[in-house]
Amino acid sequence: MAPSDSRARWEQRLIETTEPWNGWGMSRVRDRIVVRLRERGRPAESVTLPRPLTWDEAHHREAIRWIERLYRAWDDGSLTLKAALKEISAQSDKIGEEHTLTWAQIADALEASRVQQSEKCSADTFRKNWRPFIDHAVQLINTGKVHDGYTLLKTALENWEGSPTMKVECGRYLALFMQFAVSRHNAPRTWLISGFDKDELIAKPPKPKLKAVLTDPELLHLIELADSVNPRWGNVFRLLTQFGLRPIELQHLSSRTNPVTGKPAIWCNYQKTGGEEETDPRYLEAMYIRDANDLPMVWPLEQAMADGTLLLPTGRNGDFRKLSGSAVNTYIHRKSRSTGKPSGAVQNYWAELVEQYASKDPREWLRPYSFRDSYSIRCHQEGVPVASICDAMGHSEAVHNRSYRTMTLGMRTRDFAAETSLMALP
Repeated sequence: MAPSDSRARWEQRLIETTEPWNGWGMSRVRDRIVVRLRERGRPAESVTLPRPLTWDEAHHREAIRWIERLYRAWDDGSLTLKAALKEISAQSDKIGEEHTLTWAQIADALEASRVQQSEKCSADTFRKNWRPFIDHAVQLINTGKVHDGYTLLKTALENWEGSPTMKVECGRYLALFMQFAVSRHNAPRTWLISGFDKDELIAKPPKPKLKAVLTDPELLHLIELADSVNPRWGNVFRLLTQFGLRPIELQHLSSRTNPVTGKPAIWCNYQKTGGEEETDPRYLEAMYIRDANDLPMVWPLEQAMADGTLLLPTGRNGDFRKLSGSAVNTYIHRKSRSTGKPSGAVQNYWAELVEQYASKDPREWLRPYSFRDSYSIRCHQEGVPVASICDAMGHSEAVHNRSYRTMTLGMRTRDFAAETSLMALP
């Protein structure tokens, strides 16, 4: 097919691809690209490029690369066109005729695999953790600017410049995405992202932040302030403090009778199935907090929930609101629209605590999850066996030792304190 001046430039470039090669040409059949070969003394041959390589501007650059690879694989007649096409299909960065899923569809299939089939994570976790990286990768692939796993990762990382932790997460999620595409949907192996690729492109992540743990007086003062403004939020902080909950578990609580004690207990039916910290539904265990007189105390939260008198925050419609880490974080950091400063006594005190812990050496990171770490510290401080702590918190001992605070400087100093006599120095 000879190029015409009336054709679009992209179409002329496509047609001109085969012009230097004797006997080669191409034609359009509906929306498909058909490559033809006519040589003297040999039967005419033709092959149709696989979808999604169609005769349009969006795919013409990739089609040109396919045709050039086809020519090299043909190798002056050592292979037929069909054999050459089969060979490059196994190496190509397109899915191929018999596997016509788009990358967006493969991303959806991965979500179904993780959420529904293997139940590795919840739909919400996939949306928050996986989707930002995967959707960005699909966009990059669809531009035609990346053609293998290495260049995909290298280009994708530019979106997270200045955020070392996000770069590590990007490498992890994209590597799993490409592995799924190759193993389940026959994407070419060139899309795989190797450990070597990640080592080269991603700097070593920074040392994890030291998580702050609140002292008993700080927890009690925070709850006191919350009670003075909205006792319902005071109850939220009581639950987080007394049971070491993940904030999301606030929406998974109900009253049951403890089968051992026969007394009212709080049952948490939250079941985390993904990541390092898997957990099963469990009875919660109250860990006391010490008052100003150093006496252990608990709130009767189990009985209040059993009696239906445990009041929690409501929405504008009067129904109990859905509590989560986001809801707690929003409340505790709420700011005035007019001044941009913390909006109340609770928020002011929390801001003071954030600044106080951030100014420590080493710097400590205070966040709503700190209620959970504070529970862990109190348990260790009071001598609760590690196995019991982990079972009550709903995670393994390995996760506990790796991810949670188990020691403070005060506890260490206490453990080494002793009545001693001084020996003279020479």
